[in-house]
Amino acid sequence: MRSPATRVLAMFLALGAARAWSQTLAGAADGLYRVDGPSKATRLLSGLEVKKIVRAGDGFYLMTSRGVLYSRDLAGFEERNAGFPVKTIKTYADGKKGFETEVQELKDLEADPYDPATLVACTKDQVFLTRDGGLSWKAYPSPAPQPGMKAVAVTSRPELLVFASHPIKGPFVLTGSGAWREIGGDLGRSDPSGGPDEISDIVIEAGADGPTIWAANSFLPRLYRYDPAARAFRVQYAGREEFASYDSLMPRADGVLFVSDGQVMRLDRQRGVVSKAAGETNAVMAAASAVGTQLESIYLPGPAGSSSAALSLSELWLVAFHNDKPHRDAADGRHGVYLQTGFMVNADSRAKYDALLDERGLDTVVVDLKDDLGRLRFEPRDPLVKSIGRTVNPLDVEGYVAEMKAKGRYLVARIVVFKDQRLHEYQGGAYAVWDGREKAPWRGYELETREVPIPTPPGAPPSSAAPATTTVTEREYYGEYWVDPYCEKVWEYNVAIAKEIIARGFDEVQFDYIRFPTDGANLGDASYRWRDRGMDMESALMSFLSYARNNIDAPISIDIYGANGWYRSGVRTGQDVELLARYVDAICPMFYPSHFEQGFMAYAPAELRPYRIYKIGTLRNSYIARKRVVIRPYVQAFYLNVRYDREYYSPAYVALEVDGVRDASNEGLLYWNNSGRYDDIPVLERSADRRIVAKPEAGILD
Repeated sequence: MRSPATRVLAMFLALGAARAWSQTLAGAADGLYRVDGPSKATRLLSGLEVKKIVRAGDGFYLMTSRGVLYSRDLAGFEERNAGFPVKTIKTYADGKKGFETEVQELKDLEADPYDPATLVACTKDQVFLTRDGGLSWKAYPSPAPQPGMKAVAVTSRPELLVFASHPIKGPFVLTGSGAWREIGGDLGRSDPSGGPDEISDIVIEAGADGPTIWAANSFLPRLYRYDPAARAFRVQYAGREEFASYDSLMPRADGVLFVSDGQVMRLDRQRGVVSKAAGETNAVMAAASAVGTQLESIYLPGPAGSSSAALSLSELWLVAFHNDKPHRDAADGRHGVYLQTGFMVNADSRAKYDALLDERGLDTVVVDLKDDLGRLRFEPRDPLVKSIGRTVNPLDVEGYVAEMKAKGRYLVARIVVFKDQRLHEYQGGAYAVWDGREKAPWRGYELETREVPIPTPPGAPPSSAAPATTTVTEREYYGEYWVDPYCEKVWEYNVAIAKEIIARGFDEVQFDYIRFPTDGANLGDASYRWRDRGMDMESALMSFLSYARNNIDAPISIDIYGANGWYRSGVRTGQDVELLARYVDAICPMFYPSHFEQGFMAYAPAELRPYRIYKIGTLRNSYIARKRVVIRPYVQAFYLNVRYDREYYSPAYVALEVDGVRDASNEGLLYWNNSGRYDDIPVLERSADRRIVAKPEAGILD
């Protein structure tokens, strides 16, 4: 007897058999496939990721990692990318650099249901409209300054309207006037006092009386319908879950289909309820099985004689996730602490923290092998590392590894990458971020203004009056020294450290300060002499991590700002999670409640704020990364003298953070306390697969 998935796929294949082009198409991480049977697929295109398949008129438009491709017959494909920005990725191998170009990653592609020659696409910070089937694209700026757009849509009736979703400001519409107008309505909010939550998808349904516009949320269980008279979205369905991801809307006569975790869902228009679309879910699962890699999109033809698609969905990692990273499993489920190297060098403190790991149910230690000042904390053997690095109070790597491995510890080498005083000063600042104004290595500073007395002139008679003062402004330099993230010599040095430390027994490398400088009154004076034409912040980090991935045969993790894990935006730092997730196995967002605005997620009961930030933040980060990587947050295990911490910081505060991670993806966590004080962390009960176990008698929220 055939399985339900086999029967459903066979049905769809039979429906499309009447027309030669009507084949079941599957877009995957490694190309475009024609699905010929339940376990048979023929690859039509290779060497690219096919994220979306759009049927418009007599042809297909593919949203791929090479931009937009068009095909009329699925035999020949042509690029239609004129007008899209191009990103340059620098390569480095055997001491020689090269360059590869790619169309800047497209986040969405939609066709006008009334005019197949009109389409709209977007990158993270621009919207692009074509009226000639993609032969040329006209750019429009983002509706808000921050990058990170997710979705667009277009209709030419009753007038030309372009819709766009911004990650922080919410949805917008562009009218014929050429100005973006914010869309209101009862939009969901993760924080009731904050702005509208991100819209994941916008789709336009053609009708005889005009279009119907539907939308969904990326991180909340909500579906909307647009009210054109009020220029507002009205809720059509709102679930009770604190978090859910709805995406890839597809209106049909039998309801509005969309994808969510593990299934395709259907909204009943009349009743306003959602339910599992079992047949469509089985069809997606069958296509995923036939392809064998990560399924991204699917197009299944409609009944013979009909030009409408029976099924056209994208973002299918939500329905059928496929792990294609060989080191991801090793990084998953790790729980531990960060420790300065000196604690591990000293025998007494090493014994103390070793006992702490056993007592608190931890298996992982993160220790500096290159610290925040760029000092090496081990004796290197690699000639390049020896020629540049300066070693301070080194760890006996072999002795430490042997001791820790005997106790089942997972060892992570923290390597601070682009903040490095040693490399900043090396060879007269050859690799430093450069001060374009002062023509010297750049350092960030703040301007401090104060009143100082005016010196009494020599020979002046004594006076009882208060001395006159004047205002002086002085520079207060930060203790940070930045090197150029575009510099391949900087990459080579840091990757050489990572390769050596892995060869000598560590399990994982963790790159910290993998970002650009963000602070200083003189930030505008910072320049980057190693930047090559066509590169930007994101491509600098992508280039470095691509080089690292090609040279490190072990798990790689990176540390990022908490805000860059919460929002689909790499603003100011270059830390675009969607892009960086290509290269790494784990991301460690720093969701420290003390570092967010003190009112953020602090609605009543305010004492649950740490739980909310870590649960919702961990989930958001995981879904922004499309689940490609382990999300292993750094948990705040320290007190900071800010308003919320003054009132609430305690062991219960830390336990709430842990509960949040556990109730999210539960893929691991790391505690951070720079002084090594870990008295506040709870005891973790973990299962055989390394997950935190919820115990009603112990958990604060259980």
